Amino acid sequence: MPGRVGSLSARTYDPARLFVRGFGLAEGLEWGFWLAASVWWIVELDLSPIELVAMGAVLEVSVLLGETPTGVVADVISRRRSFVIGQAVMSIAFIWAIVSMNYWVILPAQALFGIGWTFRSGADTAWVTDELKGMGRATDANIERLLIRKHQFGIAVATVALFAVMVIGTLTSVRVAIVVIGVLSLLLAFWMATAMREDHFTPGREEERGFVETLREGFSVVRTRPRLRLLVVVLFVLDMGSEAFDRLGHKFFLDEGGWGDDSLIGLWALFTVLSIAGLAVNGFAGRALDRGFGVARLATILLAVASAGAFLTASTSIVVVIGLGLMFQDATRESLWPVMEGWANRDAPSEVRATVHSLMGQTTALGELTGGLALGALAQATSIRLVLVIAACLWALSALLATRGIERRPPVTERA
Repeated sequence: MPGRVGSLSARTYDPARLFVRGFGLAEGLEWGFWLAASVWWIVELDLSPIELVAMGAVLEVSVLLGETPTGVVADVISRRRSFVIGQAVMSIAFIWAIVSMNYWVILPAQALFGIGWTFRSGADTAWVTDELKGMGRATDANIERLLIRKHQFGIAVATVALFAVMVIGTLTSVRVAIVVIGVLSLLLAFWMATAMREDHFTPGREEERGFVETLREGFSVVRTRPRLRLLVVVLFVLDMGSEAFDRLGHKFFLDEGGWGDDSLIGLWALFTVLSIAGLAVNGFAGRALDRGFGVARLATILLAVASAGAFLTASTSIVVVIGLGLMFQDATRESLWPVMEGWANRDAPSEVRATVHSLMGQTTALGELTGGLALGALAQATSIRLVLVIAACLWALSALLATRGIERRPPVTERA
């Protein structure tokens, strides 16, 4: 029988609030890490486009190999344990990223980050879905809105984390700022270990449903459900362009703007604008879902705007316009993740929900790996600007594909 866990009693335990605040806090800390890490890699280490993309490739290979096995672990053993392990591993990876200025020493940190990500991916959404549905407090639409709320809280935390990283990095160094982020992230893992409960989750091993059976069933669900098959294609095309943009977009901003010693301040200003824009777009996404837009229709709109923002970024050398383009593409793509999660969540049965989310994560990794390597090599041989244009084209194609998932409402007929 559930009793007291940590400081949360049965009376005060609220999975929705814990999901928004705990998992949102994890998102916010990651924003702080990527700000400091971008300056560390681009300015301090002066990595080339192919080196930057190679780091992403290492991360995506680890995600590709680990995503499905760790998703099955969350379904068979424990979603709470899967998240806590993932958060702890990612925290260690944060700190590993700055232990040396030798590229080959810090490169494995990306693999460790990817492994941690796979333990976390899908486990959080599957956990809160089972808890709230088990308590009779949520429908699929409620969960989709909750994903948006979690992301909004994460971006709000990010604005504070970004400012703190900028101040710490300016007064000391970006390496110190990253260590602080890593320690806070590890403390969050310990807190979530005591705060999370699993009152409405039946591990697969208790139903004599093992690793292989769960994995097979997860693949079968994705293969036999048309909307999930479509989601796989949309994600793959989207992420073929995402890795190059994520790794090279900030370098393009710094190179074209000539920020030099002010690179940390410049990126902080950009990230802050991105976070504020992200809050606005997330607010729009939440209202759209409330009005019954549907996840596929909303995904189509966000993908189209992201494509337009990417074209704008690549069209100029004026730093303010580049920043504006980055704002449009980043804010809409950030809002895409909870929408895509809601899409997968709605179509996946409970017993393999985390596995299906992990299969979607694996699709993302495969797209980013193949597209990232190809576009990174092209950027090294030609220019970053050309690669950004190609990414914009891929996102436009992804938006076109997403329209096929829009659920058509039957026409309303008048009564005689």
